[in-house]
Amino acid sequence: MRKEFEILLIGYYGFGNLGDELLAEASIKLLVRCGVRPEKIAMLSAGPQESEKKFGVRAFNRWKPSEVIKACRRSGALLLGGGGLFQDATSARSCVYYWGVTLIAKLCGMKIFAAGQSVGPLRGGMSRVFAKHALSMCSEISLRDETSMKLVKGFGLDARMTPDLVLTLGLPAKSRGGGAMLFNARPSYGALAEESAKKCAVIARERKCEVVGVALADEDVSEMKRLEVLDYIKFRDIITVRSLEDFSRVAEDASAAIGMRLHFLELCALAALPAAGCPYDPKVSDFCMRYNIATTNDGLEAPRLDVAAIPAEEGEEALKNFREALFLIIGNTDGRKEICKAE
Repeated sequence: MRKEFEILLIGYYGFGNLGDELLAEASIKLLVRCGVRPEKIAMLSAGPQESEKKFGVRAFNRWKPSEVIKACRRSGALLLGGGGLFQDATSARSCVYYWGVTLIAKLCGMKIFAAGQSVGPLRGGMSRVFAKHALSMCSEISLRDETSMKLVKGFGLDARMTPDLVLTLGLPAKSRGGGAMLFNARPSYGALAEESAKKCAVIARERKCEVVGVALADEDVSEMKRLEVLDYIKFRDIITVRSLEDFSRVAEDASAAIGMRLHFLELCALAALPAAGCPYDPKVSDFCMRYNIATTNDGLEAPRLDVAAIPAEEGEEALKNFREALFLIIGNTDGRKEICKAE
């Protein structure tokens, strides 16, 4: 029986975290580029009304079991669209939730595709069990970092490496003058955030420039205010960015950046903004190593700030990997490959 939706998208969507919202945007744009019409795409979201307005696809409430089951029954395939869904750094609930949705999808006869994922850290035994079982139900798995690849291969599962999905999005790169330093910090990693803030303040003094805090989620604002109260750093302003356009406007007045969140560093790379990363998580360490970005744990008082060495074809590689896996899941009908090549 033909389903109402070809693809049901799931991730940490609808929580107001820009990185995850960009993953949703990138996933939907990739699907459309591969010939899946927007009306054939649905998603699970914590804020379904906002997601429908933002992305132009049908959204179901991820917290209502009846909605999740309804969405799965009406969809042909489940796409785990980017991010670190299987990890227990803050709580094992994430592993349990995404395992549960994956199991419901499997019981509904859906094919399952994990795209651009990070896996881990998985410190608890049950977290590993849930993550392994969920990933074993996937017909295709693509991962965005080497640490995840080693972990998944240790599960006895096959996967392919791919650039992060956000790198398929466009952001204008502009020549840089002597503007402000940008700084991003996230909560839960106090000592690392404090060390990064101190190093950012050193560079700002050397350059005789101000520092602008850039929050990708509301919780980042609280963390940066904490750092300022403790006198590790002083901000001209703290700005919460909600879109690519927001970040582009902030980056216009910037000369360099230091940050913790992976997608902050990716946005800096897309904008050709010299940056250094604070490696609080293996995915950040792997990103910095892969693209030759300095890190704040290099032992220097002030790390070097370089533009990320991301090859121009990186976005095309992500598209190619995504397309190949997608066609294995849902088939190549209605001229999808031709539509994709025409982009």
